[in-house]
Amino acid sequence: MAIKSFESRNGLVNKLRSRGLIFDEQELRNTLKKFNYYSLFNGFENLLLCELHPKKYDAVTLKDFEALYEFDKKLSRIIFSYLNKLESALKTSIAYHFAKCYCNTLANTMQYTNKLNYMDMDPQDDNILSDTYCPYSNNYPFFNDQNKRIYFSFNDFLFFKPFYLSNLINYNDHIDKTFYRSPTYSAPRGVAVYRDDDNNYYSDVAVPIWVAIETLSFGEVLRLLHYLKVDVIEGVLDDFNLRISKRFEFLNMLDFLLYLRNCCAHGSLINRFNTPIRYIVNSNIVRSFGLHPQKYLNYKHSKLSLFDVLKILSYFYSLNDIRKLLKHFFYSNNQRMGVRRGNELKEKILNQMGCPRYIEWKSLLSGDILFEL
Repeated sequence: MAIKSFESRNGLVNKLRSRGLIFDEQELRNTLKKFNYYSLFNGFENLLLCELHPKKYDAVTLKDFEALYEFDKKLSRIIFSYLNKLESALKTSIAYHFAKCYCNTLANTMQYTNKLNYMDMDPQDDNILSDTYCPYSNNYPFFNDQNKRIYFSFNDFLFFKPFYLSNLINYNDHIDKTFYRSPTYSAPRGVAVYRDDDNNYYSDVAVPIWVAIETLSFGEVLRLLHYLKVDVIEGVLDDFNLRISKRFEFLNMLDFLLYLRNCCAHGSLINRFNTPIRYIVNSNIVRSFGLHPQKYLNYKHSKLSLFDVLKILSYFYSLNDIRKLLKHFFYSNNQRMGVRRGNELKEKILNQMGCPRYIEWKSLLSGDILFEL
């Protein structure tokens, strides 16, 4: 496909008219001011074109495109709300179990910034007596794929960065240094210490992990989970009804949910969602959730559709809100387009999202299928 040059709004109006799109011209011009042509028209035209060469529409209206776009945005918002709940639950669980093990006294408040309380995957650290020894180093999953940075960059994690506590306080207005000072606290060796702009150190400042963890992104939370020692991750897994033996399956599930979350957050069209080719899926997850990874060209990696990743999400939450959205969307399409064309569009968009059979979507979204690891 050739690189396309800039085209004026007049040119875009004429292009859509020549392809047979039905629209009110002023309404279309207003739409082009509010929505990116690439997202609105290029993003959905494969679902509505009757001919590809040259591109032609048959009885397709501007309202049809707008309805698809609005559906996609509503779907994205619903999924994003589920994933925000999951992110909050993960932060809550990690903070509780880490504090219980390592930050359970005032003197130990900042121990979450001490590297010795985590596992370092570096295979060169093969001393089983080392505080950061990781028993999985030599067979850590996907260390050359989605876990590469996690595996090789332990020392670069946010909690271990120089002046972490200073940056935490200085860049988060809700964290007030004076509130988190105590004359009975003195920073022990190995933890972050607050330093002001004049290079004065305050060893009496400490921000608890349950405050600090709220400033982490979902990606940083996932990375933190990889570094947790067994005594902490075991408690986290138990909060999600999983055994310690399912550690790597759990982390791999979060790989795909994190990617979906980021696509929702950055405005990607969710109906076209697929996971990146560089992400590998754990075979136990494939079996447990009945996933259908798609091989991409000659890559050993596999791509998951939106339908597959929603199966993973359904382990954590009921997806009934998505079921309601689909039902309303398909009903509205049939009212606007007629039953035959509405059903054709339904099959096309469901197929694009990973499964053309509506009955399977209803089973998943209604909670009729319960997945177990």
